Formats: sequence, structure tokens, C-alpha cells
Amino acid sequence: MKIVADKDIFAVERIFGGFGELVLLPGRGIGRQDLVDADALLVRSVRAVDRSLLRNTGVGFVGAATSGLDHIDSEWLGANGVALAHCRGANAWAVVEYCLGAIASLRLAGRIETRYPSIGVIGAGAIGGRLARRMRELGHKVVVCDPPLAELGGTRREFVWRPLPHALDCDIVSLHVPLTAGGRHPTRHLLDAAALERLRPGAVLINASRGGVVDEAALLARLTHGPDLHCVVDVWQNEPEVDAELAAKAALATPHIAGYSEQAKWGATAMLARQFAEHFSLASASREDFAAVEVPGVDAGIKTGANLAIPGEWGRDRLAHWRVVDRCLGLASLSGRFQRWALERPADPRPCPPAEEFDRLRRPLLARQEFPAIKLTGAQTLSRSQQRWLRRLGFALRASR
Repeated sequence: MKIVADKDIFAVERIFGGFGELVLLPGRGIGRQDLVDADALLVRSVRAVDRSLLRNTGVGFVGAATSGLDHIDSEWLGANGVALAHCRGANAWAVVEYCLGAIASLRLAGRIETRYPSIGVIGAGAIGGRLARRMRELGHKVVVCDPPLAELGGTRREFVWRPLPHALDCDIVSLHVPLTAGGRHPTRHLLDAAALERLRPGAVLINASRGGVVDEAALLARLTHGPDLHCVVDVWQNEPEVDAELAAKAALATPHIAGYSEQAKWGATAMLARQFAEHFSLASASREDFAAVEVPGVDAGIKTGANLAIPGEWGRDRLAHWRVVDRCLGLASLSGRFQRWALERPADPRPCPPAEEFDRLRRPLLARQEFPAIKLTGAQTLSRSQQRWLRRLGFALRASR
């Protein structure tokens, strides 16, 4: 069994090392010559997988350590008997927490003044559905738009489905759709110039789905001629190339890291391993081979127990709970570094191509801990309502010793 894998897939060696010969390569550089005698291929979103890569190779299984599959020609794979596994939902809570971190940063910067701003969630799948439920639990008015799910009728009665214009009328609009160009509900440039013009002055737009869902030229025009939109951009239309002018004008700009957390990445790789084992009928493998596959998540050997001490003066601050979230994500600082990189990157990328620099900026974020893995000490200084709010997000609250 020969497995060719992107070397930057989290814990890939630990989890897949017992399944056979594991060849680790830079993800962007994996070529057809590397796959001639391979049985399986494991990739991230940085490598397109299609006929040109797989034809006349031995690959019968492709595992994508991603939620989205727009980099995979799944139709060609299916027609040629190549099994496809993905990790949809593994990074869902990480993305939800990123959105909360963005809201926290903008709230603390005075760009969101309403205590309970309304939020339009476009796309209510694994990520958008969780975000909608979480914001509703926190007391916000939530408007959900997802035409494909709405057409399923009674299968998702927890939401009242609304047309796109209703979601765009909210104080905050958050995108969580796949990137598709065909079908009844294509999402490419879903937010075009007309949709962007509909956003109210002072609104917040968060795109943590795929870059092509928003018409970047139209968004830049809106930000240039009417700087009344607070835009959070984590995904880019031509990644790893980044529109430097758009990055500079965004309220927050980050290098596609919304789904980056230690828990999310571990869960994604373990999810791939389970599908891999099922596909190759490895149920009779030794317990050692499956030890990594049966990892339940946060408690599965990854470092937890991160601590955040709440300063005493926060106890008199009505925004202290948002400060906790902001401290955990640190998006303003990350955005500043990313914006400087985008603006200062030379036209001639030698000696370091933009793809390598983009990956370098992302890599440290793999150490990020999700809220349930963080212990808050000094929580007794906060109001009871703030403590309840933080517990709803999954934080473990501890009193100071």
C-alpha cells in the first residue's frame, strides 16, 4: 500500500504511518509522476485533483483534508472509479469561532455599536447551521438563507428559510456556501455588485467560505467609493495570490485560516483515516494501526488546557466577554501582519514564491485552541450574564486561586 500525501496535513505521519508506505511531499508540488504506482492520494485545498493529475496512475482513493471540494474534479473521479473522501464538518466549530472572533474585534474597535446586531447566515450546512444556532442562543436575530436546503422541505424545520435579499438586509452577513458554477443555485459571484450595493451602511460582511463567492472587483469598488462597509476576508479569489488593495481596505484580512485549529485539523485527518480504512477493508488491522483512527477529538493526545487569565479590571467592562473572545483569536494583530505582507510583497517573488509565503503565514495558526480547550481563570470578576455567555461558547471557567 503506497500513500502519497501533502506533508502539511496535520498529524498525517502519526495517523497514516501504520497503513503502509507513506510518501510525504509539498502539497502544491505533487505531480502525476509521484502517483504512477500510488494507491492513495491525500491533499489539502492547495492541490487541484483532476484527470491531468490522476490519469494512468494507480490511485484508487483520494482523501481531501478539507470541507470544500471545488479543487477536486469529483465527476471525473466518480466516472473512473476513484473513491473520494472529505472532511466536511471537521472544522465547523473552528470557523464559527473565527466569525465570533471577527465580530469581537470589530465590536471592540467601535465598528459594531448595536448590542445584539442581526446576522444573515448564507449557507446553513455544517458551518453556517452551527453559526446560526450559536448566534440565536446568544440572543441575536438570525436570518438564514439556503435555497438548496429550503427545497428539501421539512428536513430542517429548525430554520425559517428566507430569500437572499432578507439576509443581506442584516447588520452582519456571513457566507458559508461551497463554490459552485452550475446547477440551480450557483454560488460563484453570489455577491455581485448589485448584492453588495444592497448591504446597509455600516454593515459587516464576513467571507470565510470561498473567495470566488464574492466578486472581488465589485467588493473593492464598494469599499473604494463607499467606505461604509466593514469587510472581513479570509478567502481569496486567486489564492495564494491576494489582491493587495482589497486586503488593505478590508477591516480584517487573514490568509484562509478560519478553519485552522489543532482540534479541527486533528479531527479532519482522523476522519480521512476512518474513510480510508473502510475503503480498503482494513477492519482486520491491528489495534496499533487503528489507534490513531479512533481518536475522539480534543482528548486524543493533542495539547489542551490552554489558560487565559482575565484581568481584574475587565470585571467593570460591559464588553469583557467579547474581550475574551478577541484575546483567543487575535485577529486584529494577524490581519495587520497579513495586510503588510500583501502590500509589501515584491512584484518579482524570488527567492520565495507567494505560495510558499502564504503557507508560511498560515502554519503557526495550527496551534490555535478552540474554546472548549481553554480554561478561563479569574472569571468571578465578570458579571453572571457574561459568565453564562462564555459558558455557552464552551469555555471552562475557573476562579482565581
